[in-house]
Amino acid sequence: MSHSRSPAGPLRLLSQAWLGPVLALTLAIGIGLLIAELLMTPPAGELRDLGAYLALSGAATLGAGWLALRLADHAIGLSIKAKAFLGTVIGGGVALLNVFIVAQLMFVSTAHDLKLLVALLVFSALVTLFFSMWVASTIVGRMAAATAGIRKLAAGELDSRIALPGGDEVAQLANDVDILAERLQAAERQRASLDRERKELTAAVSHDLRTPLASVRAMVEALADDVVKDPAEVKRYYDAMRHEIDRLSHMVDDLFELAQMDAGAPRLERRNVALHEIAAEVIEAMQAQARLNDVALTLGMEGDQPDVFVDGARVERVIANLIRNAMEHTPPGGRIDVRVVADDGWLRLHVSDTGEGIAEDDLPHIWNRFFRADKSRKRGPEAADGAGLGLAIVRAIVEAHGGLVDVTSAPGRGALFTLRFPLHS
Repeated sequence: MSHSRSPAGPLRLLSQAWLGPVLALTLAIGIGLLIAELLMTPPAGELRDLGAYLALSGAATLGAGWLALRLADHAIGLSIKAKAFLGTVIGGGVALLNVFIVAQLMFVSTAHDLKLLVALLVFSALVTLFFSMWVASTIVGRMAAATAGIRKLAAGELDSRIALPGGDEVAQLANDVDILAERLQAAERQRASLDRERKELTAAVSHDLRTPLASVRAMVEALADDVVKDPAEVKRYYDAMRHEIDRLSHMVDDLFELAQMDAGAPRLERRNVALHEIAAEVIEAMQAQARLNDVALTLGMEGDQPDVFVDGARVERVIANLIRNAMEHTPPGGRIDVRVVADDGWLRLHVSDTGEGIAEDDLPHIWNRFFRADKSRKRGPEAADGAGLGLAIVRAIVEAHGGLVDVTSAPGRGALFTLRFPLHS
């Protein structure tokens, strides 16, 4: 339900804010006149003059004090101590001013000057007291607004904000609470995002584990029941079973890597290694799969090849993930080129393919966990990362080394993945 604010709302609030000071001034004038009447019994005309003077002096005190506080607070942002001090100074100044003016006017007989001075001092003290209470009430009101905002935050209303004007400590507290609310709101969004990712992981893993397990189970039962007896067919079954087991192994490795990253930054066992040698080893190990897919897999180097201070095993996994990802999306007859280039303080590794490419809308998301560029595409039997963790792990490992990841692609034109490792750690 929406609530509209009445146009008279600000006027009502302003009248309520000034009602207390006006009543306090009226009470102070009445008490001052009563004291003068009891102590001196002046003529009615002089009593009226005194009342007019007290009213004028009190109104000027309240108006000038309020204006001075507002201007000073707007200009420099007064603290609570400064406001209390300024209120005391204004009250003391009013008392001295009254004494000075009365001494000049001397509209009461000199025999009673001391009694008049007592009456004026009592009046000034009361004005000062009520003015100080008025200033304090504004501070208490601001603190009450901050307290209400904190209670809303504690109740889970993370979108509520206090936003108090001014520069005093209460306004700073309100601003800090608003910053806290924004951070809590961001943390809540992150928690909800992680919860969605957890559910996606559960669904993806259960699906992608079930498929190879069901395939292996069917082939094992066929072999155990002697449904397949031809030696060539038996060998084909064993090869298929080994391939499915490899898929499961890769998936479990990715999940283990993900668990390590969730526990904190991965522990790196760094040493100086030749990046092109690691790439050559990975490519050699994956040549059989490349030939099976009818994909050319090559390695090239440009310029000098200095060693880089990295965790060799983790970098090997990164390169394997990139090549495996490229192989999934490169059709028969295509090619995958790996190049290692050193320049400008970085050692760059490029993995390019002639595959189907990546849609522009998907490019910002491919490094996210559990993301699949095309959720409707049927994955081939060589797919190893059914849960969509491979590229997320690539980015996490490279960034843990202080490196950078990048990708450029267009549909139908393949993709180019670039990893940058700093040459000087």
